[in-house]
Amino acid sequence: MTRQIKLLKDTKCRILLFIVLFISHSVTGNSQDKIITITSDTIDCKITRVSRNTIYFDLITSGITTEGSLPVSKVLNYTISAGGVTTDKPKSFSSNSFERIRLSINGGAGYMLAGSEKAEEAMTDQGFDTGKAKSYYRNLKTGWLANADLTFMFTPDIGTGFKYKFFYTSGNVDGIIDVQDGVHVIYTNYGERIFVNYYGPMAYYQRYLNAAETYRITTTFSFGLSTYRNEAKYLNEYLLLTGRNLGTDYSVNLEYYITDNISLGAELSAFYSVLRKVKITDGTNTQTVDLDKENYENLSRLELSLGIRFYLWNK
Repeated sequence: MTRQIKLLKDTKCRILLFIVLFISHSVTGNSQDKIITITSDTIDCKITRVSRNTIYFDLITSGITTEGSLPVSKVLNYTISAGGVTTDKPKSFSSNSFERIRLSINGGAGYMLAGSEKAEEAMTDQGFDTGKAKSYYRNLKTGWLANADLTFMFTPDIGTGFKYKFFYTSGNVDGIIDVQDGVHVIYTNYGERIFVNYYGPMAYYQRYLNAAETYRITTTFSFGLSTYRNEAKYLNEYLLLTGRNLGTDYSVNLEYYITDNISLGAELSAFYSVLRKVKITDGTNTQTVDLDKENYENLSRLELSLGIRFYLWNK
């Protein structure tokens, strides 16, 4: 009799445990979060994090958990369940919400496109070694650059702003030159330090390359003012050459988002500007020289840079 009573109690305990597990499973199954996309698709999931640009969630299928994410721009609204009770009012996103301000900072290298054959020939005619002349202008064509731009977005894809660029290069060579007096030759040093600045308004376009919106390509076009400064040393004399003219800049940028508001990017750009006259001073006398067409100072260059971008003011 005692054994029968014990078996009956065990059976009742098993039935009670089964009922508890069933109810628990039902509550859990019905307490899933929901994401409704702009195409009216519904995703039953567990939302783990919501950032400014992305919703992160877990999908559980046959006991296997898969992590996923969806750009906010693809979401109409979402609902988060709390303790098995679904919130009454789902959170919605405005289709007009996007980052309005973009700040980009870059650093890299540039290569000047001007030909140097005539300059090399002039240097060797004065007595400099041919190899040194070629090496001097090869080094002078390559320099360091920095640039920054600030953009205000009118739409998620199109904006306008302001661009600044700085380029620096230098060269130095020693050699013996003929002063053309039929008697003397001089061992001397010739060098230049060139600074080019550019300022201008900019048109900007961007688009994402993948559905997760982690890769983006952008293009810019700018038209503005370029300034030139060349600190030259020749025959123990110092000369300052300056000039300015209009310039243009076109760039293509590929970037990868490391957070919702910060990305890293690589930029390829082409800069064009030509000087038709320069001002020359030796510290005492100053003159402005109109250059012949074949002697125009070509500041054009190709540039490759890396940098960081900040996206701000989501409205």
